[in-house]
Amino acid sequence: MALSPRLELRQSQSLVMTPQLQQAIKMLQLSNLDIAAYVDAELERNPLLERDEDETPPVAGEAQSGGRR
Repeated sequence: MALSPRLELRQSQSLVMTPQLQQAIKMLQLSNLDIAAYVDAELERNPLLERDEDETPPVAGEAQSGGRR
């Protein structure tokens, strides 16, 4: 039995739960009203954030397409 050099390569993949990923998962589970409350709370908590005044909030009952017909 002869000994010969051999190179072996193994590859693995794993998912790391970063704080950003945890926040995204939590936010995906919220309703529209909960998201609006969360955004308002973050705007009050962080002075560097500001609301885009050019964007009009959606009206209840409008289609998800932006209300354009």
